[in-house]
Amino acid sequence: MLSPYAVVGGAIVGLGLVIAARGIMPGRPDLKDVLARMDASRLENLERNRRAGNPDSLMEKAGDALLRSAGEGTLRMPRQQLELVGRSPAAHLGRKIGLALYGLLLPVLGVSLASIAGFPIPFAIPAIAGLALAVVFWLLPDLQLKQQATEAREDFRHAIKAYLRLVQLERAADAAPTQALKKAAEVGDGWVFARIRDTITRAELEGISPWEGLKRLSVELDVPELGAPADIIAIAGEEGAAVGDTLGAQARSLSGALVTAAKAQANTASEKMVMPVAMLVLIMTVYIGYPALSRIMAS
Repeated sequence: MLSPYAVVGGAIVGLGLVIAARGIMPGRPDLKDVLARMDASRLENLERNRRAGNPDSLMEKAGDALLRSAGEGTLRMPRQQLELVGRSPAAHLGRKIGLALYGLLLPVLGVSLASIAGFPIPFAIPAIAGLALAVVFWLLPDLQLKQQATEAREDFRHAIKAYLRLVQLERAADAAPTQALKKAAEVGDGWVFARIRDTITRAELEGISPWEGLKRLSVELDVPELGAPADIIAIAGEEGAAVGDTLGAQARSLSGALVTAAKAQANTASEKMVMPVAMLVLIMTVYIGYPALSRIMAS
């Protein structure tokens, strides 16, 4: 017969699994909101406004409630990294809450299994383990976000290199600076080009020049490679200077920097493989040579 502690523990673990799954899995979009975005104006179609909508999942609602009560400054939300990966602070905080609850309730499963097997465990052990796991799982989304932001920033640099080439071609075709920025952004279909298009559209609606909007975007995302071409186009727009060669030189410089960074990453990965390969060779040598050596020593 199961003990009441095992039943309660199993119920709590099940609830924790459901909450964690709701926090990790993306919420299903509402059809009404999707149709409204399709028929909306240019301002309502901007990426930032779409992310700033109402939370649709349970954990995201919990994160939004905690964000409103505690404040973003108190929680120290990584705004630049969230902007890069396209995630709202409420969604990120909701994921942290869900994983922390799962880590807190996970030791209860071990206590329940031990109670069923007839090995009772003191309450202090799962309590301490649950708090430790809750802290670890609370910090885990931040580590994942940092890695995702690094990869997104690298993708941004590669897309900017292509964008510079496209702007250079548009300028070579006698397009005005503003038109060159807009037409070049309309060519690409990736998330970086979509973000650039949204920034240019927002700049037009705010009554500022597109290069000022791109410059502001480079500061918000901490991507200085986008600020340099914005300054170059600003010279062409304000002074009418020919900047085609300068854009080409900037693209070549960025391409060389990306190649150098890729080589450095490859060298780092190769260096990390030295120790595992050496250990594997050592184990194989001992495995093959030990029988022969033992026979020699025995004779």
